[in-house]
Amino acid sequence: MQTYILSVAGAVILSAVVSLVLPEGRLAPLIRGAAKLITLLMLVSPLLSLFRGEAFFQNNDTAAEEDRFLLSCTQLAETNAERAIGSWLEEEFGVLAESRVTLAQDGSYSAKEVTVCVTDFGISGEEAHIDISLQIGEALEKWFGCPVEVLS
Repeated sequence: MQTYILSVAGAVILSAVVSLVLPEGRLAPLIRGAAKLITLLMLVSPLLSLFRGEAFFQNNDTAAEEDRFLLSCTQLAETNAERAIGSWLEEEFGVLAESRVTLAQDGSYSAKEVTVCVTDFGISGEEAHIDISLQIGEALEKWFGCPVEVLS
């Protein structure tokens, strides 16, 4: 889309410059007409490709490449969120845990699901485990805005 807009803008500017620089003579109207015709053809070229059945602005290779890029960014964001959860749990509650974060792959990176499996509660008693699990779940639900499952 950007290349189309730039090419049309360039054609319009070139047409204006040609009109200003041309001396008045018999060929001037012919050259101005040709410049206007070129500009008109550049404006209409996307419609011609649409009638031929071609993609309007984007081809399938570009779309597939963008999907792969979004998937890669989503996986990186999930990994970073999982590391952040692990560090936060160790710092805040003194527990060791493994986490799994699932994010939307639409570019919004909104959390769809968070699962935390606590591997070591440290020196807390049995009743404290339940309380810590509830606190972890509530805090992560506020943080990510999605359902959180805390396993022990």
